[in-house]
Amino acid sequence: MQRWGLPIAWWALACGLCVGWTGCSDSAGTPSEALARVGKHVLTADRVTQRIPEGLNPDDSTTAAERYVDQWVREQILVAQAEAAIQPEQAAFNEELTAYRNALLLHAFKERYINERLNTEVNEAEALSFYNVNQASFMLSDYAVRVLFINAPETAVMDTIPRAFAEVDSTGMLAIERWCVENGAIYGLDGDTWWTLSAFTKEVPMNFYRTESQLSSRRLVDFEADGRRYLVRFLEHALKDNVAPFSAVRDEVVDMILHRRQQELLLAMEEQLVIKAWADGDVEKFD
Repeated sequence: MQRWGLPIAWWALACGLCVGWTGCSDSAGTPSEALARVGKHVLTADRVTQRIPEGLNPDDSTTAAERYVDQWVREQILVAQAEAAIQPEQAAFNEELTAYRNALLLHAFKERYINERLNTEVNEAEALSFYNVNQASFMLSDYAVRVLFINAPETAVMDTIPRAFAEVDSTGMLAIERWCVENGAIYGLDGDTWWTLSAFTKEVPMNFYRTESQLSSRRLVDFEADGRRYLVRFLEHALKDNVAPFSAVRDEVVDMILHRRQQELLLAMEEQLVIKAWADGDVEKFD
């Protein structure tokens, strides 16, 4: 390994960085100035400048460039050793590299094709129809609940909070949320969110001994545990081994619809390309 003339090549790179990003004038070299060589592989300044983040001052740019060159040299040395070691298996290895390159190319092409053409709008009627047809895909393995809760320090002065929490509707939620913030309470006041029961009990250590009955109750639950005071109101629940409510899985429904659209879009594209290739005489099969 030999690093090319540091005083000339690196000064050329530093000046090139200044010209490109900081408005400096008078470059002492060209963008193709060689900076390092390993065997027959040469690293040029233009390649390095493409990999240096914009906005750095000249000193930081030079440091980043030196680091990149050192990494490149190390990588080339290891690659050269690897190439020498696998020569007996080179043919098979080349096939693997080709397959990997093709997979990367196809992935990038399909991703761009989808991004340019996929309709991502899913209206409520389509989502609900998909949900009704595919209910077997939305079975619950745990209880699900919509719930409001407050997890407050035991020392927090609640005064009228329990009564207000038991009776509150959406118009009074802001005042309770403000109290929670001011008193360092952990809270869940978004009544639209569905929780699995196992996830909920990680936030609120509530004991369930008659689970379905307790979840069915809409009364305020008020208890203390481990130096904390908890207020809980169940708004809605769903039983495990039943179909999840539509509102609980709507995002999942949308994702599944979009995935199906992607697959249909790609399949149609592939079929069109194959038909065109045959029609244009680009494909032959030999007996």
